[in-house]
Amino acid sequence: KETGIKVQYETFDSNEAMYTKIKQGGTTYDIAVPSDYTIDKMVKEDLLVKLDKSKIHGFDQIGSSFKGLSFDPNNDYSIPYFWGTVGIVYNTKLVKKAPQHWNDLWSPEYRNQIMMVDGAREVIGFSLNTKNMTELRLAETKLNSLTPNIKAIVGDEMKGYMIQGDAAIGVTFSGEASEMLDKNEDLRYVVPSEGSNLWFDNLVIPKTVKHEKEAYAFINFMLKPENAAQNAEYIGYATPNEAAKTLLPKSITNEVYNNLGKKWLGIYNDIYLQDKMYRK
Repeated sequence: KETGIKVQYETFDSNEAMYTKIKQGGTTYDIAVPSDYTIDKMVKEDLLVKLDKSKIHGFDQIGSSFKGLSFDPNNDYSIPYFWGTVGIVYNTKLVKKAPQHWNDLWSPEYRNQIMMVDGAREVIGFSLNTKNMTELRLAETKLNSLTPNIKAIVGDEMKGYMIQGDAAIGVTFSGEASEMLDKNEDLRYVVPSEGSNLWFDNLVIPKTVKHEKEAYAFINFMLKPENAAQNAEYIGYATPNEAAKTLLPKSITNEVYNNLGKKWLGIYNDIYLQDKMYRK
């Protein structure tokens, strides 16, 4: 109504799928919404437009703790959009003892009861940015020992399984969990006290942009506090917009995803692929 712009919206099941499509060319996206480490990679590969801050209104609404992060130190290419954690969602009717710690997932009580998000960086233990092969191999061994408890490794379909009560436990993102909790009153979400992965989604303008004026209009629209608040309430993710007042508790210990580079990302994916094959 404000601009007359009609938005064409397309989703991907992972950062990697979105990155690959933009990298290969043939797209004309004006806006993309990658996460932290993907932005670093896209900047290094010259896939993003350097933002003209004079055309952006409302950046001052973004909390200081969400600006200047490792993947874009000066916010030259990205505007914070959403953030959240990785945690455990569980069904109170299907578990006798609620999981409170990551190690609880290995309890024999949860045999064939856990749905795992299909993401190597979310599942492999120690620091999610570790480049220590000893740590990665130890994490691989521990992950293999979780096999009896894993019901399935899934993507977006986890929401349906958990909402319908087809699984007792899911390891997933806070926003996904929020949607599940809205649709099933028996579900709860916990971030273990040991800490959690902290992820950030950001608005960027790919070099494929065909409607740059409209891209900035979209960014400015999303930066308006009332829009950011409504957006966060609808989607269930936390907003970095201070005026929207929907931030998650600050007492959680978190870690930001860094861009590991092609070599180490390949190692993570190989370990995770071997683990998935191990389950078969």
